[in-house]
Amino acid sequence: MSYKGISFKTKNRNMPNGKKNFSKYFIKKNSNVRIFFSIFTLLIIFLIGVILPNSAKADSEGDSTNYFYVSVINNALSVIKSSNTKQQDTNNENNSNLAALSFLGVDISNPVSIVVKEIAYLDGNESSDVSNPETFSFNPFNLDDKQVSKSDAKDSNVVANLYNPALKKTLNNAKPRVLIYHSHTSEAYRTSDKDTSKTKASLDQTRNVCAVGDVIESELEKKYGISVIHDKNVNDTGDYNNAYKKSGVTLDKYLKVYEKFDLIIDLHRDSVENNNAVTTKINGERVAQFMFVVTDKNPKYSKQKKLINSMIATSNKLYPGLIRSNPIYYYHWGMGFYNQNRSDNAMLIEVGTYTNTVQEVKNTGKYLSRIIAEQLNGKK
Repeated sequence: MSYKGISFKTKNRNMPNGKKNFSKYFIKKNSNVRIFFSIFTLLIIFLIGVILPNSAKADSEGDSTNYFYVSVINNALSVIKSSNTKQQDTNNENNSNLAALSFLGVDISNPVSIVVKEIAYLDGNESSDVSNPETFSFNPFNLDDKQVSKSDAKDSNVVANLYNPALKKTLNNAKPRVLIYHSHTSEAYRTSDKDTSKTKASLDQTRNVCAVGDVIESELEKKYGISVIHDKNVNDTGDYNNAYKKSGVTLDKYLKVYEKFDLIIDLHRDSVENNNAVTTKINGERVAQFMFVVTDKNPKYSKQKKLINSMIATSNKLYPGLIRSNPIYYYHWGMGFYNQNRSDNAMLIEVGTYTNTVQEVKNTGKYLSRIIAEQLNGKK
């Protein structure tokens, strides 16, 4: 015999023989009966004295058990807003809220199910038994590349030294080491952030690529003792398609006089419309990015590529993000190899785009000068 987990067992269902054995059996059985009725009486008292009054109270003030879960709804689930904040709702209203909980997969007999629904990183799949509070598990916090918002280098601010005094040497104007010229001399920039003009060409040398050349010349000579020739001859007016032929004549003239230069730069700018795509920040100021353009079929390419790779490495080390993500743009032949077949040290550099401001590209000139000085004075 059992009652609510309490078992009353007799090993022998037959009446025992003998008066003595019968007395022991009767006394033992009466004792078990008394225990049973004592427990039963306590249960009745509990039902009458506790549960029934609470039920009556619930009828007048609302089911307190239900109210607990209604409160959970109000404070934890934003999709359901109950007005029952003072336990004054009717049973029907409470029941509707409990139905909503069931619809959301919340088991009111298992508070863990509420936690699982409200905390996103708790695992509610087949690997966890939500009905068993002891077996639910955490979902590992793993993000793949598509879920991670990556910071663009253009949004960051590189803090770096602009000037390296250890690179300074004695200036010798009789032996210029760098030649800067412009095949497309009139390639222009915006004068300021408020300049809304779409002018891509200008002979005003304070706003075209000559302005960048001026900064590089000044920085290299004054800070690093590197003599520079900056040729500002206009090569792209009239017959634009022959601009490289015109600039090639100018280049040959200088090579005839000085024979060679440590660096020959044909300085241009790009035509990307969105300047933010080619602009970064260094030391809190906006700086236009730069890139190289090469012709890989020209006979000097292999030595030029070695020089360019060295400058790219220096730029990335000193000023991450200053050079464009694709630092070299390749052509096979170009227009007469873009004159890159004239010297082992010839290169074409594009600084910024026409929608960059003059100040932004001048800033580039300062940092590009440091890179050039590292290449010419710092590397053996």
